Amino acid sequence: MFTSLPVKQEQFLFLVVEGMAGSHAYAKVYGESLSKKVCEASASRLLARAKVQERRNEMIVAKAAEQPITTTYLTRELLAVGLEARRIGQGSAAVAAYQTVAKLHGLLVDKLQVDAFVRKPSESPEAPTEMSEEDWLTKYGIVNLQPIDVQPMIGTSEPLVVEAEPIVDDSIE
Repeated sequence: MFTSLPVKQEQFLFLVVEGMAGSHAYAKVYGESLSKKVCEASASRLLARAKVQERRNEMIVAKAAEQPITTTYLTRELLAVGLEARRIGQGSAAVAAYQTVAKLHGLLVDKLQVDAFVRKPSESPEAPTEMSEEDWLTKYGIVNLQPIDVQPMIGTSEPLVVEAEPIVDDSIE
């Protein structure tokens, strides 16, 4: 249920909620012939009343419900803020507005979280058991390779081939 007000007060509030200055709205509803000071004081008194404030809040909520907040709406508003900021020489405010538009459209990302599963090496990627690094290097890695004595091949066009054999230390077991 909404707060009930006289028709003229309701008209006055409608104009105020739509963005008109209180003194102008008062003059428009109650008579253009009133002086500026009378309109300002009367509008101020009227807006200070509890029932009028309650109805004003109800009207603001109703108006907000009519205007759904969408990406398009926010983009337009932020671009308008950016243009106004540039017009009055507030460069940092303009940059903030444009950055917000870029974030809204996914062009800028504040933080990127990457979840990675790190585990020790195993015999196969599917194996649940883990191997120590030393075991893995012994089984699959190239460790302890020593060159075998190689005699240079003089007078041949074949490339020099060096073979290596792993050194097996049977004393470690």
